[in-house]
Amino acid sequence: MQVFLYKRIGDYLLPSQEGDVIVTVSNFLIKVYDRNSGLELKDVKFKLFGNEIPHLNKLKELEKATGIDVDENYALAFPDPEIRILKLNQLAGYVFEEYVYSVLSSYFNVKRYKNSGIMSLPKLGLTFHNTPDMLVEDKVVVEAKVGLYELEQIRDYERRYSKGVIVFPWAGKCKTSRWVCFNYFLKDYERVVRYIRSLIS
Repeated sequence: MQVFLYKRIGDYLLPSQEGDVIVTVSNFLIKVYDRNSGLELKDVKFKLFGNEIPHLNKLKELEKATGIDVDENYALAFPDPEIRILKLNQLAGYVFEEYVYSVLSSYFNVKRYKNSGIMSLPKLGLTFHNTPDMLVEDKVVVEAKVGLYELEQIRDYERRYSKGVIVFPWAGKCKTSRWVCFNYFLKDYERVVRYIRSLIS
């Protein structure tokens, strides 16, 4: 659990070491309390710094397009602007991955892996990558990305899985050795469905 202090400025909360508002963040859960009374505060708004606004707008666009909602305050509760952006991108990645899983599950048997990993061989085991997001029909790996990704991570996956796709909600830069990249999944996911069918048939 992480704990931060904020102060009230009008209708918004602003980071302050002498603030009268306590904010706790644990996993995706956020709680806000009045420091003096101990009462929990609801419907709080965090003051935006500015740099996080494009990332927040991206998250809201994804929520609207997918129908999957998350609590943006999980990210905005962090007083560090860079961490806010990182957390907003994590939320966007979560929303998009959930949507991709939902879509593909309506066509295929899809497994998800969260707790195991693959060692990065070029780095002699110093880097540990989580397993890919999804495995379709035990044959085709699907990675859902909302922005930049680690090329080394994809190369590690390609060594183990010969068939795979990387999907983006909008346009995205993508470079792989064997896998295929698909942009604009939100607008046209059927292209991905058709391609996966061609791989498993």
